[in-house]
Amino acid sequence: MSAPVLRGLVFCSFRRFFAQMNAATLTQPVSEAKAAHSVDWLGVAAVALVWLELIARLRLEWSVNPQYGYGWTVPFLAVYLFWLRVQTAPAPIRPKRRGAAIALMLGAALLLLPVRVIQEANPDWRLMSWIMAASAVAVTSGAVYLCGGPRWLRHLAFPILFFLVAVPWPTQLEQFVIQGLMRVDARMNVEILNLIGIPAVQLGNVIEVGSGFVGIDEACTGIRSLQATLMVSLFLGEFYNFDLLRRIVLVVAGAFLAFFCNLARTFLLVWLGAEHGSQAIKSWHDPAGMTILVACLFGLWAISMFLRRNLSPDIHAEQPHRLAPFRIPRLLSIALLAIAISAEGATQIWYGMHEAATARLQPWRVQWPTNANAWKVIPVAESAQELLRYNEGGGGTWTAADGHDWTMYFFRWLPGRTAGLFVKNHRPDVCLPASGMSQRGGAHNRVLMVNGVALPIRSYVFESHGETLHVFYCYWDGTVQRQSASDTENWTAAGRLEAVKQGKRDVGTQMLEIVAWGYNDDAAAEAAAREQLSRIVKPG
Repeated sequence: MSAPVLRGLVFCSFRRFFAQMNAATLTQPVSEAKAAHSVDWLGVAAVALVWLELIARLRLEWSVNPQYGYGWTVPFLAVYLFWLRVQTAPAPIRPKRRGAAIALMLGAALLLLPVRVIQEANPDWRLMSWIMAASAVAVTSGAVYLCGGPRWLRHLAFPILFFLVAVPWPTQLEQFVIQGLMRVDARMNVEILNLIGIPAVQLGNVIEVGSGFVGIDEACTGIRSLQATLMVSLFLGEFYNFDLLRRIVLVVAGAFLAFFCNLARTFLLVWLGAEHGSQAIKSWHDPAGMTILVACLFGLWAISMFLRRNLSPDIHAEQPHRLAPFRIPRLLSIALLAIAISAEGATQIWYGMHEAATARLQPWRVQWPTNANAWKVIPVAESAQELLRYNEGGGGTWTAADGHDWTMYFFRWLPGRTAGLFVKNHRPDVCLPASGMSQRGGAHNRVLMVNGVALPIRSYVFESHGETLHVFYCYWDGTVQRQSASDTENWTAAGRLEAVKQGKRDVGTQMLEIVAWGYNDDAAAEAAAREQLSRIVKPG
């Protein structure tokens, strides 16, 4: 069959498909009033399944990342706002031209198939979450347009888009905001402490006071209260039917409120640390955090009450009308359901085919050097335990035979815990500069054979107060693509897609980091690291 004929058949098939969908609603008898105002539950199920698939992918981040814990409330609030908007919906006008809307819905649904397959191997890749969210928004917007026309789409757009506040921010944007807030908090606290007569010096995100060092971590940046306040301010603006200007004022006021409340909290913690030591910080850390969150929410509610004082009751021009049913073409509903089910089925089949080969890779374990000279356990802070959610791990320090000090951290996650979600944002090149250290040069990737185990190692060199630190960092997830130097911890798009190609999803993760102090020669530091690793890493 020639190419022109094939293209003609495909074109005719699609034209007939869209024509049948249009005819499904155009030929509806007007006299059947009862049927006209019924709900097409098949269409509702098709749209709902797309949203449920998105929520199923986001639930892990909502559950394990306290920063996005508020996400569990967003679906319920979005449904409530949608219901409120429906009560005041304008008279529906079914559009005569529906081909573009149907094509958009089908295209968005078909996009879920590759995205779902990619996301299975990269559950922490937030770009995929945003694509899935955009697909869900497109499918829902198209359905609303088919039911009530452009007026309905404009009227119901906000509750549809409101769900996006629950999608995790892109990693680079999130880290930029977090690091910026850390430094601003530290700088302002140092200024205030010096003004009230307490000597303080800023070292990155660490403040040095007379009693020692006080670190400002991510929990102290106010990012959680900032994001939660953004969600609540958008909800209150819609709930009280504010106009655009009032909504902008409410969002901006909420952001400033969250910042200043958190600044007061960090000042309290730093002051307590300067006056009473680090134990006082631990005692007040969580109560102070809960207090500022409650203060932000009540303050935001008070601001919304103030903005509501002179609000006209007829802020919305639209008046409620007798609603048309939620009905989309039956063939479109069936197609959406089939695509959503096929996306999940294809994902499980693809990775199931590769599961056996992945499971046969030999793991490794660590043997803590408890017999080493000056061995000492380093306790992991409760805040770090809550953030990392590891199944096994800890830290320790010792002195080698040549007199150099070493520090070690090891964490292990069972399959399905998506360790990359946490470890990726807490690598040495992210955390150590935030503590006031300066990185010298870039990272060097290599594969070290230790007791028959191939360890993908990324090495760094840092300087702190004139002392050199060599950091050897290993992120190991048991997959083949991690076993070469070029692919060591490859978080690029190419590396992630390669994991999909090879059908590698999470089968358990381990992270090992050892730090050598005082070596001025890189080659000597690496040789010493090989020796220490040979005593720590064991196959099995």
